[in-house]
Amino acid sequence: MASLEQRSHHGEALRFGDGITRIAYPGVLIESMDFEELAAWLAIRNSMSLHPCPQCLAHKNDLPRLTRSFTKRTSESMSCALARAPIPKTERNEYLKQYGLHDFEHFLWNFNNSDPYKATGYDCLHFFDGGIWGRHMWPLIKGCLQRDGLASKFNTNMDKFPRWRDLKHFSSPTTIDYSDGQTFLDILKSSLPCIVQLLPANSCLVRLIRVMTKVRALLGLEVTLDSRLAHLHKFIAEYERICNDVSETHNKSLNFLKQHFLSHAINCFKDKGTSRNQNTRVGEGFQQEIAAQYKKTNGKDAEHQMSIMDENEETMARLDMKVDEWRKSQEDDEKDPVLPHAVTSHWKLGSADARMTSTRIETVNRSNSLYRDFNMRLREYLAEYHPNHPVHEDQNIEVGALLKSFVFNLASVSQVEPCKVLYVDFQSKVDWNNGRDILRCNPMFHGRQRYDSVIYEAQDDNLAMGQLQLVFRCHLPRNISLDLAMIRPYRKSSWAARTRTDCPMREWSPGSIFIALEHVTRGALLCPIFGAPREVFYVIDCVDGDMFLRVNNID
Repeated sequence: MASLEQRSHHGEALRFGDGITRIAYPGVLIESMDFEELAAWLAIRNSMSLHPCPQCLAHKNDLPRLTRSFTKRTSESMSCALARAPIPKTERNEYLKQYGLHDFEHFLWNFNNSDPYKATGYDCLHFFDGGIWGRHMWPLIKGCLQRDGLASKFNTNMDKFPRWRDLKHFSSPTTIDYSDGQTFLDILKSSLPCIVQLLPANSCLVRLIRVMTKVRALLGLEVTLDSRLAHLHKFIAEYERICNDVSETHNKSLNFLKQHFLSHAINCFKDKGTSRNQNTRVGEGFQQEIAAQYKKTNGKDAEHQMSIMDENEETMARLDMKVDEWRKSQEDDEKDPVLPHAVTSHWKLGSADARMTSTRIETVNRSNSLYRDFNMRLREYLAEYHPNHPVHEDQNIEVGALLKSFVFNLASVSQVEPCKVLYVDFQSKVDWNNGRDILRCNPMFHGRQRYDSVIYEAQDDNLAMGQLQLVFRCHLPRNISLDLAMIRPYRKSSWAARTRTDCPMREWSPGSIFIALEHVTRGALLCPIFGAPREVFYVIDCVDGDMFLRVNNID
């Protein structure tokens, strides 16, 4: 390491990828690992010591105080503490305990651009998903449900939770004793509507779940702004207050290191960028792969044997990829074929069914009040919002529908082309890149109904929401076509759950309306509040970063 130490101070000329030679100064800027690994790496005492934090000198009794500041660890201060320590072993050991140090000089103390304590990052996987929530708060909540005989009802509610892309579905989460951090995170995202009416009124555990979803949503953003960090600071302060209530009510100790390290998250993001730069999810998967390869060796010259295994596995993976690409090229149809669409449109319709007449549609859906006067209301909508394309009494309306589309004729000859998939592209508010929602409007999707919801632009509300009932392409005279949707709109609800939170609530508006797909912003996940006296829904704003920023009006 001596040569690297010298280069960290004086630099070395290197030719970069753009062909320009620059002076580079090596240094360790980010350290992402669990606390056991950090303790070994930094040569500090473990989480049971008097001062266990790798970034500051907080006393173990002060770990729950998230909004309080403590003396920071630095290379200079720790090296001075080691130098001032008494020589006799017993006295030296007692002295170093005041700093949480072992009698060891860290090699990075003499490096430039490398403070080993400041470089420790905030890893959401270990510290929050599988730490604060997975190992502490979720077991506490699960224990309360089991003690009060509510676990079975909670599992039933979780099984009824609506499906959503990239969100795991659970039928019995209280039976999960150990799992990965992503599983615990998905349980957190899904829990609020399933538990709010089960626990007593004004339950601190319900408020805990809500504030943890807010904190986690901002912790996981891939782009950090000052305004977002300001909201995160406010949420962490709220989390601290609620945790104090939880500690008093349920006798839960909060003196653990992962609880305290949340107080360093904001500074970690300011110094190192977002949590994406400090995430160990990729490394965790790599470690599992390496461990599996090592078990196949005889322990002698293992690195060479593992290199050969890796080359063989990479070769087989490339062959499998080529075979999969060839098979895909031979397929005649896509799983969800897409209807023709304009290049400039941000939506696509797919998975079309056979057409049927408007009369047939009225007959099939006569028991559904949302389809009442469908043909007349469709014509009124076209006359009001598309006056340049009038449909006369003697002309047919042919509708090609997605997700569940139909074609409507004035003279009962018009036809509908049902479709079951809607692809909506949108610009993410997190990083301004393109995102995509795949929305279903299907009476039988993998054995169950699936009618997703959307956010759309209304005249008085840019965050209007509605549940898709019918998505279709409307073919007008003179070869004009319009992509429309019939939705069941939501409205804001004044109903109060047993425990009030700031999670947005919606309830049904009467009837159904038509909207143009050009006004659909993106998909939305709404879940009924189980046990409520009427149909009331929580907007699951924590499903992804864009949804959280959009719904809560955070820049």
